[in-house]
Amino acid sequence: MRGRNIIAVLGLLPVNILVVGYGWLAASMTGWAAGYDDEPYEPPLAELGTACGVVAVIGVLLWVARLRGAAAFQVVPLLMLATLMSPS
Repeated sequence: MRGRNIIAVLGLLPVNILVVGYGWLAASMTGWAAGYDDEPYEPPLAELGTACGVVAVIGVLLWVARLRGAAAFQVVPLLMLATLMSPS
């Protein structure tokens, strides 16, 4: 069972990198645009919420597939996306 969790985590690593990268790109482009318009930064909640949803669905599917360790690992990208949602 431990080997299946490791394989699942390594297999999902590119997906997690893409999802977190998309959220990071959306947040940084919004911050960059806010800097030019002299407006306060407001995080792109729609894009970040969608990325969080994708990560959460993957985690739930892993939990249902009884890969508890890999599902617990999905908390890491979820926390990274949640920090991007903060307005500061």
